[in-house]
This record gives sequence, structure tokens and C-alpha cells, in this order.
Amino acid sequence: MPTIVSSNEKITIAVVLTCFNRKEKTALCLEALTDLAFRLDEKVDLHIMVTDDGSSDGTGEMIKTRYPQVEVLKGDGNLYWNGGMRLSYGKALERRYDFYLWVNDDTILFPNCLEDLLATHDAMLLSKGRNGLIAGSTCDDDGNVTYGGLCRLNPKRPLSFSLVQPSSMPIPCESSNGNCLLISAEAANFLGNLDGSYTHGMGDIDYGLRATKAGIPIWVMPGFVGKCDNDHSLEGSYLDITLPFFVRWKNALSVRELNPVSWARFCSRHAGMLWPLYWALPYTKIFFTSVKYRVESIFKV
Repeated sequence: MPTIVSSNEKITIAVVLTCFNRKEKTALCLEALTDLAFRLDEKVDLHIMVTDDGSSDGTGEMIKTRYPQVEVLKGDGNLYWNGGMRLSYGKALERRYDFYLWVNDDTILFPNCLEDLLATHDAMLLSKGRNGLIAGSTCDDDGNVTYGGLCRLNPKRPLSFSLVQPSSMPIPCESSNGNCLLISAEAANFLGNLDGSYTHGMGDIDYGLRATKAGIPIWVMPGFVGKCDNDHSLEGSYLDITLPFFVRWKNALSVRELNPVSWARFCSRHAGMLWPLYWALPYTKIFFTSVKYRVESIFKV
């Protein structure tokens, strides 16, 4: 496999992302990516592929006007994150690149991140003797880690994960968010595309867990690859106990949060023989925490 350090040939990398109705954030993300492509032009052939999932705010037109070198794939507005990424990543897999880079369209990558990702992959290859995945950690304006590599908190809690705090050295992990993930061709060929059972979330974590199960190494790159605010607030979600029960229940069943079909797929694949219990647990919690909150509110009055 070619590396940025030793190869005389250009490394081919497909950057894949999906977007929907956040034109300015998408523009900032693409600006950083095109700057990377320009800086590394002599060493890296970077091809950017974006799924525009039926944006109505002019995102698709903006990309074509400002970034004509970016390939735009069209969605119908019902792909969401996992479906949009499946479309662009699937197209990239057909063309066979040396590496694939997943990026969220609200992630602004730092100028040296690609060299650091590739260098971390080289170190992993030397250590493990196998190509794998490199998770890039993102931070907010205060320097707090927001997305990146994931590890299980406890072997007895197979579906509970914590973010890995990046350090000055690469760190092994079990899975990763999809905000910035470098995937080698060897790993991509074995794992294939994101699982179509998922619509919005869970597909990225599932992908990483499948890699770990197959013995494909995943490392967290030292430091941060870029900035990305945490947009998964508890407020207004099914976890928000201040909301009425029926609102929380509706949120939980939605495609964007804890869709029962996607959640069942995730649990059955990664929670072992007791997966039906893990599947039912969050829905049960909605009922009991809602009742508890209402009772406490009445007595406080």
C-alpha cells in the first residue's frame, strides 16, 4: 500500500460526505477540503464526492458554482446521513481508491490533518502488519473532544461507549463516529459499504464494530483533525425528560433518533444473546422516567 512518506506515486483518496440544507456549513467544510487537495497536489490525488440529499437551500447549486471539481450525487431528500453516505461511498468503492475518507459536512478539517492521518496509518501498518481504519477526533471551540474514536465503557454493557480522548500517541479503539474516518482499501474491500438497515444514525458505529470483530485495527490519530460542534443535544430529544411522554415516544420512533428497526439491527449484531433486552431498555426507560418526572413535578407544586 502506498504511503505519503515513501511512495513516489500519488496516493488516491476518495473523500465522501453527504449534506442536507446547511449550505454555509457545507461550504466551510468543502473550502477546507479543497485547500487540502491544493496543498498536497503533488503527493495526493483527492477526489471529493458529495451526496446532496434534495437540499432546498441552494446547497447543490453552491457546490457546483464554488467547487466545480467536486462531484455531486443527487438524493431525493429521504436518504438521511447513512443513506447519503452509502450513495457517495458506494460510488467511490466502485472506482477503487487507495484510501477513503469519511467527513461530516459540518466538520472543518485542519491543514495538516491528512498527513497526520496517513502517518498514523503507516505507524499502525508497521505495528499490526495490517491496513485498517484511522479515526480523527474533532473538537469544539473550547478544545473539548466532540467526535472520534469509541471504546466500550464496560464489557458487561456492550452498547455503552465513551469517546477516546486523543493524546500525543495513536490509541487503539473499538469503533468510531463518522465525522472523520480514514479507511484503507484493504479494510474497505473486506467491510464493503455502510449497512443499508440503518437510515440516519448507528451506521458509522456499526461499521467500526464490524471492523473490530473482523480483526481490522482501528486507531485514533494523535491530536485533533478539525473542528465540529456536538449537535446531539439531549434537549428536545427522546432523552429529554421534561418533554411530554407522547413527544418523547414520537421522537424515539423517528428515523433521526432511535428507530426500532435500525436499533434492532444494531442490538442483534452487537449486544449478544440478550440483545432483545437491550433493544427494549431505552423504550421502557422513556415510560418510567416520564412518569417519575411528572409525579415529582406534581409534588413540587
